[in-house]
Amino acid sequence: MSEIVVITGLPRSGTSLMMQIIDKTQIPVLSDGKRESDISNPEGYYELEAVKGIVKDTSFLNEAKGKAVKIVAPLPIYLDTQHKYKVVFMRRDMDEILRSQEKMLSKDQQSEREKFRTIYEFHLKKTYNFFLLNKIPFLDVNYNQLMQDSENELKKLFIFLGVEQPEEVNSIVKPNLYRNRNEK
Repeated sequence: MSEIVVITGLPRSGTSLMMQIIDKTQIPVLSDGKRESDISNPEGYYELEAVKGIVKDTSFLNEAKGKAVKIVAPLPIYLDTQHKYKVVFMRRDMDEILRSQEKMLSKDQQSEREKFRTIYEFHLKKTYNFFLLNKIPFLDVNYNQLMQDSENELKKLFIFLGVEQPEEVNSIVKPNLYRNRNEK
């Protein structure tokens, strides 16, 4: 695989979980382990510090060929379009994202939720438009559906990536870590 697999989505949308899943395939992950696991992400964040500087420096993408790298939205709009990509776009119920973010930051931001919702929805729109404009293939993976029916969601993922499904992958999806859910 010569493409760079980009795992993206809003913060708290399941990007770290997706990196854990990818880590069990034959696709190597590009992360540096500088951000350690914590109570919000007990299995780790799978981040690469260089991604934070993507606006000015995309050179880390040369090292990402044939690998998976986590680039949280809206940062993918700064991808160097000289490379080929496959994007896995994590989606999650917006209210869950906002509550999870508040919990992680230990901050009650309920009074500002609508402002954050507007900002996050703008980031999503901008990121999707970038992928469409640049003809970058992407697959939406819904975190909520992944928690309910991991087998079918993962099947779509592995077909999109063109890799075989590892046997132990279903054990990575841990519904007990799905803590900030909407009860409808």
